[in-house]
Amino acid sequence: AATATPEPVAPTGAPGLARGSVRKRPLVVMIDNHPDAYPQSGMGQAALVFEALAEFGVTRFMAVFEPGVTPEVAKIGPVRSTRLYFAQWAMGLHALYAHAGGSPQGLELVESTDQLVNLDALHSGGSQYFARSDDRDAPHNLYTSSAWLEQAAANQGVSDLNDPAIGFVFKPDAAESLRPRQQQLNYFFIYQEDDAGWTYDRATNGYLRLRRGQPARDAETGKQLWTKNVVVMEVQEAKIPDDPKGRIEQAVVGEGRARVFADGVEREVRWRKDAPAGQLGFFDTDGSEVRFNSGPAWIAVLPALDNLTVTGT
Repeated sequence: AATATPEPVAPTGAPGLARGSVRKRPLVVMIDNHPDAYPQSGMGQAALVFEALAEFGVTRFMAVFEPGVTPEVAKIGPVRSTRLYFAQWAMGLHALYAHAGGSPQGLELVESTDQLVNLDALHSGGSQYFARSDDRDAPHNLYTSSAWLEQAAANQGVSDLNDPAIGFVFKPDAAESLRPRQQQLNYFFIYQEDDAGWTYDRATNGYLRLRRGQPARDAETGKQLWTKNVVVMEVQEAKIPDDPKGRIEQAVVGEGRARVFADGVEREVRWRKDAPAGQLGFFDTDGSEVRFNSGPAWIAVLPALDNLTVTGT
């Protein structure tokens, strides 16, 4: 008798954040993307990663882990500070939100809202769940782990969270015979020479990450970062008037244009976030919610979709 062909094993990548499966409070970590912070640790095991500007063209990541769903991660970071708009995305997930300080607007929000659990590494009570590494210079050397974050949630009595609204809806993958041979997307935020991108991998029906044209790798595993779904969304950004550190604001509550990449196919969609505490969602042109492929997702937030280039067959 013929034996069934096993499904290909993804190079890296965690299970996705499936709506209805969230039983524990998501763990959300702000991660440094300064050149001195690369390569980062832990993003290859996240269910969801946000990639967006901080200031001066430097981006920052926000990685989402789900206890009991995503793998245990021994080292996550380097951990950096929050901004208002990152915190608003985290609010929609009602997460335990791990960061190291933040902008005045970001700190005001995370310290006052009841829509997330604030875990600040720079404040007493939070610092015990983070540690400095001696092989990098500060501030690019602060790390945490999923075990520490789960302990922080347990110690505060906030581990359990049964919210049927959190997460995305999934669909079956396209059959391999229907997948294109190749697709590549590249984008930049402010500076064209500081680009990122993804190469479609037909066998795993996923996307392999590029950083400045080279494979982007996890510091711990050495594996190239991989995701099942890529979203590129357009968000208006502007400098905060008179901010001494040149910080920006991003209008992440509302709606706008986006592209979804899955099965090697690009789709034009809309993003929508109805309130600061509402979850970010993606919708087709007919208003129906986008169904992703089961697995992790990566959301890149650009100031203009004109900064995105797509090639493929």
